[in-house]
Amino acid sequence: MTFDHSLYLKNNAVETLCVGTFGIKAIEDVNFTRKYIEAVNEMVSLIVSKFLKFWLQSDLICKFTGVKKKEDGLVATLHSMSDKVIQEKKQALNKNDKSEAVIGKECKPFLDLLLDLSTNGALTDKEIREDLNTIISTGFETTSSQLIFTLMLLGAYPEVQDKLYEELLTVLGPDRDVERDDLNKLIYTNAVIMESLRVLPTVPCVLRCVDKDVKLKNYTMRAGSYCLIFPMVTHLVSTLNAETTQLSPEKWLNGEFKNNQEFAAFGLGKRGCIGRTYAMIVMKVVLAHFIRRYRVRADMAKLKLNFDFVLKPESGHEISIERREILNIL
Repeated sequence: MTFDHSLYLKNNAVETLCVGTFGIKAIEDVNFTRKYIEAVNEMVSLIVSKFLKFWLQSDLICKFTGVKKKEDGLVATLHSMSDKVIQEKKQALNKNDKSEAVIGKECKPFLDLLLDLSTNGALTDKEIREDLNTIISTGFETTSSQLIFTLMLLGAYPEVQDKLYEELLTVLGPDRDVERDDLNKLIYTNAVIMESLRVLPTVPCVLRCVDKDVKLKNYTMRAGSYCLIFPMVTHLVSTLNAETTQLSPEKWLNGEFKNNQEFAAFGLGKRGCIGRTYAMIVMKVVLAHFIRRYRVRADMAKLKLNFDFVLKPESGHEISIERREILNIL
């Protein structure tokens, strides 16, 4: 029997952010987290709608059509998440509940760094909340969406899934947690994720401002203009490989993609994704725990996509799972 695994992955992504980035325990109120996730999705849809429907860019029209009221309600929900995170962090600090008990002594949570800047007067509470809103909304959406695609691809390519499972058992054994030293040993796991990003990148399109004239073969991009870069297209051009839409992690193991500027799932240059390392760690850990416990099956032919700010499944992304016998000891 198939089921929609997207909500589970999104909940997990929010909880991981709370623990790993903010140094607080995961929010136990499942309904609160779910409302936040729904608010993010609705807000993104609303922003895209306002962009496409020029008349909605009028404050007067938005007010009389009810769009402004809906937008204000969504903003309040989004702010409630960041306010809750800050409140729980301050309560933990007041109780002398050290963050290192959550994420380890060597790392200081990002939220702690922001609060330190607030104490020194470098940041206001409003600025801290805005930073948290950016991190939470972008951090959970991208990693969870990519994991949705990755699990689907693994379900559609059982031979790749078997190789991944074999590596995970070799490096980690059947049931232990993933430690920092394990991450660099998960070579095939890394290749699977990178190949998933090539075939179905969460961010298939990025906007850039041209700061100086750029001469192309038949066209010159003028300074001050804007251009769209489509990683989803460059990843599938024939110069990269012959079977562009097939999942083949081996391509990442033979050096074919080394220093290749056509791969831009995380962007390129100085404007590349600052959360790349975090995203890769999260995806490796989630796959390590999931694939060691379950065999996944999926039908990519049924997948329909939707694109607003990120590439997301519209329908047909359900998977089925089967408990692996080796882990029945748990």
